[in-house]
Amino acid sequence: MNKGGAGQRLRLAHGFRHKSGDRLLQLVSALLLLVLWLILSLMLSSRVVPGPLTTLHFMAVEITHGALLFNLWMTFKRVIIAFAIAMLLGIVLGIISGTSRRGDRVLAVWITAGLTMPRIVLFVIAYLLLGLSDTAAISALTLTIVPTIIVQIREGTQALDNKLLQMARVYRRPFSRVFRQVIFPQLLPYFIGTARSALSLAWKMAILAELLGRTNGAGYMIYFYFQLFNMQGVLAYGLAMMIILALVDLSFVYLMHRATFRWRRSVKLSL
Repeated sequence: MNKGGAGQRLRLAHGFRHKSGDRLLQLVSALLLLVLWLILSLMLSSRVVPGPLTTLHFMAVEITHGALLFNLWMTFKRVIIAFAIAMLLGIVLGIISGTSRRGDRVLAVWITAGLTMPRIVLFVIAYLLLGLSDTAAISALTLTIVPTIIVQIREGTQALDNKLLQMARVYRRPFSRVFRQVIFPQLLPYFIGTARSALSLAWKMAILAELLGRTNGAGYMIYFYFQLFNMQGVLAYGLAMMIILALVDLSFVYLMHRATFRWRRSVKLSL
């Protein structure tokens, strides 16, 4: 028992050291990126590549005026609405495509068209049909990310353990229970991975939607400062979006990790 406890403590200590090393590498990588940015700003004109401090000062001014927070909120709102609709449609259609041969054949053409069509065409068509409105932007944004979600959920559905499903049929278990205890746990990793990639794609495509046909949002402000040849504004809004997306992604991963592994026992250390 003592040997087993000592071995467990050694494994935990090794895991802690491994995580600390990973965090140190991430910190060093971020510092190298900042140093590279600073070197470019010194080598080139500050008007061409503003330095980190200049960009942060510009961001602070935009926050003080309320422009940065307002435009980021408009972008965030469009992304969340389109993401929620696309995830719902993508999960339902992905499960149908993965479990039904006829459904897969029907959806195959639509999925291929959605994946191969240039995304800018969807936004242009939406604006021409629905006008320069949020409805058009959100609709095109939803159609942009749905095919990717369908494909990933379909792959997860086709990878289900058929033996467990056959056993459930033999014992005549109700579908609700089979879905909750057999299907859903196997699909959960695909849900999490798909949600992360879809959210990242939606956030980036929202910039294109706002650049083409909206009068607010981070994408519109980037285009506005581009017309003025103001690199500080472009970098400030680009950096703000990177920070927001990183925080959202890390929060999402943390919450999903807790929800996924909440069944695990907490390990008590007896040192």
